[in-house]
Amino acid sequence: MTGFIYLVGIAVTLFIVYTMVEFVWQRAPQGHLADAFAPAGTDQKLSGLRGALSPLDKPVEKFASPGMLRKISANLYWAQMGGKWISWNAVQYIGLQIAAVTAALVGGSILTRGDMVFTGIAALLAFNFPGISLNGAARRTRRNLLSQLPEFIQLVSAQMAANVSMDQAIRRVSKAPSLVGQWMRNVIQQSQGRDLIEQIQREAHESLMPELIGMGVQLSFIKRGTAQQELMGQLAISIASEYIGQAEQRAEKLGSELVVPMVVFYFIPFLATIMVVIGYPVVVGLFGGLG
Repeated sequence: MTGFIYLVGIAVTLFIVYTMVEFVWQRAPQGHLADAFAPAGTDQKLSGLRGALSPLDKPVEKFASPGMLRKISANLYWAQMGGKWISWNAVQYIGLQIAAVTAALVGGSILTRGDMVFTGIAALLAFNFPGISLNGAARRTRRNLLSQLPEFIQLVSAQMAANVSMDQAIRRVSKAPSLVGQWMRNVIQQSQGRDLIEQIQREAHESLMPELIGMGVQLSFIKRGTAQQELMGQLAISIASEYIGQAEQRAEKLGSELVVPMVVFYFIPFLATIMVVIGYPVVVGLFGGLG
């Protein structure tokens, strides 16, 4: 019974954390997408939760590995494209994880009176929950952008068929209200008179998205060559085929990935219910009769 109470307490805590993440922590004033990579130690005054976590910025910057920061920055990049985790950066995100684990350890120790098992579970969930929220938002944005990318390239190819240069065609098509158009408008804004294709390559490397990196490399070759319209059409077909292949792979893996949730959330509760309904009267009848 005590364990059940602890589990209910952990579930309520996670629900509160989820509500904070979805409706409070991410509601910050929106700025340009490049602000996601602003260093944590700037003179800009932070408010709310990020302001409360600012004392952790310096230690995190000192001890966090560059690879970890770069990976988190890429996830924040795409989550912010989808309207989540606005104005957060990698340093602040790690500080949030540290604060969540600390709060879970302190709160779990108080609520469970020093039970290390449940306190450890609470700390583990507190550490992983921001990552689940961030990675899920970034993954959805990446998939949406990848699904729209072939159509964007085809529209650019159609513009180029009307004797429009590649740069001008990209600028025209980027005005469309799509996720790719939003990303490309940000690239155009970042270029500021520099070569657009080179800026696409730089932004693609910042995003750590292989499809965009490959597209940037191919666009640079297409711009230098001839028969640009035909090559753009082939690029659109290649990106579409890659997206379809990835979707088929995810569909094949879906069955095996659902086995564990089905066992945990369906089979075990079903078996426990059957044992209680059928086994309890039998045990009471046997031991009650013997008593």
